[in-house]
Amino acid sequence: MKIQKSLVYLVTALKSNEMLLMKLSRTNFLKLNEEEQEFLEDLIVDTSQGLEMANIYTNILSSTLDAFASIIANNQNQVLKRLAVITIVLTFPVLIASLFGMNVPSGFEHSPYAFYIVAFLSLGIALIIGWYFFRKKIF
Repeated sequence: MKIQKSLVYLVTALKSNEMLLMKLSRTNFLKLNEEEQEFLEDLIVDTSQGLEMANIYTNILSSTLDAFASIIANNQNQVLKRLAVITIVLTFPVLIASLFGMNVPSGFEHSPYAFYIVAFLSLGIALIIGWYFFRKKIF
């Protein structure tokens, strides 16, 4: 970004210098002799070439920054996709555990294995959903 900012300043300065030199060449305000006029023409050519090079480098830099932005956005999309899948996989065990954790009759309240049944049911559903996403190459 620092280089791009510098290039913007350079292009602006070169444009102004080119316009000034062209105006000096057309008006002959300084009453230049033939040798000085040729030197002024060479300055105009060099300034035009410098301006063109600065524009080329500005375009190259913009393209490079766009490519980096695309790579960063792609990586961010991959991370967010994984986080969404993890959220989906972990939602169902929490839902089951919360349903059986309520103070309403569920049929397991007198069983000594109620905790293990709910835990294995939650783990089983999480594994099935995780396997499904893994098989579909989402995770």
